[in-house]
Amino acid sequence: MLARKPSTFQPQRPVYEPSLLKLPAVPQADLDVHPIDWSGLNARFMNPGELEVLVALARSVAPKVAIEFGVNEGRTAKALLRNVVTIERFVGIDVPQGYVTDKIVQRREVPQQPARLALDDPRFRLLIARNGSHDLLIDDLPECDFVFIDGDHGARGVMQDQFLALNRVRKGGMIVYHDYHARGTVDVQAVLEEIHQNGPRPIQHVEGTWLAFMRV
Repeated sequence: MLARKPSTFQPQRPVYEPSLLKLPAVPQADLDVHPIDWSGLNARFMNPGELEVLVALARSVAPKVAIEFGVNEGRTAKALLRNVVTIERFVGIDVPQGYVTDKIVQRREVPQQPARLALDDPRFRLLIARNGSHDLLIDDLPECDFVFIDGDHGARGVMQDQFLALNRVRKGGMIVYHDYHARGTVDVQAVLEEIHQNGPRPIQHVEGTWLAFMRV
């Protein structure tokens, strides 16, 4: 009988593993989370309940102008435009086909048709940058009240998105980050925990999600 080869199976870490996260947690019960209008939208790249939490965070600052780094096919932008009634202007940023993300796990996420779900909304503007936010200057973006960072999750990408966001968000606004988790596939956790420890303002994460946020 042939000997069996040792199993190479590696069990996947849980979606949410709070014991490995250092940012202070905010219970979802402390946020004004309600059901949202999902019609025509998909749930790709979001865990259950996260889009509702994101909408609640945005509503808490009543933004007039919003920016999203990593708009992808425009699902999140469309959800925010539809469910946050104060938004008057929304800028979505993404990259063209051929861009290679720093983290392997994201390399199949470069959209074929960036922002296709949001382009029919007159409040929405798509900004394509060959090298993502690394090509952008502060003055390329409007002052805003809300930023969602969900672009290139390598350390350089997260830091550049954060730099631009901090210089564009008005006092009283908010920056929200996605993919704050301990799976080790992206650099979001390490960057945000360093910013929280050494940066100008604290960052908290929303319990049971991969979302974190900074109030400006």
